[in-house]
Amino acid sequence: MSIALLLAAALAWWLHKKGELVPNLLRLLGTGAAMRVAVKMLEGGKIVPALVAAAVAWGWWRYNRPADPAIAARHTLGVGENADAAIIQAAWRARMAAAHPDAGGSDAAAQAVTEARDLLLARLAK
Repeated sequence: MSIALLLAAALAWWLHKKGELVPNLLRLLGTGAAMRVAVKMLEGGKIVPALVAAAVAWGWWRYNRPADPAIAARHTLGVGENADAAIIQAAWRARMAAAHPDAGGSDAAAQAVTEARDLLLARLAK
């Protein structure tokens, strides 16, 4: 039991250092609780309820995952998932022509379009 607590504390520290503990706290606690129920069911020899609890844990983990910011960025620029740097730049120019404050847009719209471009280009560079 003490080894499990040490491992949980080490995991919490590591997630905190990465900045992912607080945003994912509900996700982690729900999944951990469901998996604990699954393990207790397995210890009691109840295989089917344990599988159900494990499926609930998996579903909770998948349902509460954070959204990928690249999806919103692609939607903002109107590009597909496999867009290369040239397509992203062309889409940015087209969107910026309408979003720029001098063209009747707003500072927030221009900033959103530029942030979307920067995010997608950074993902391509990886």
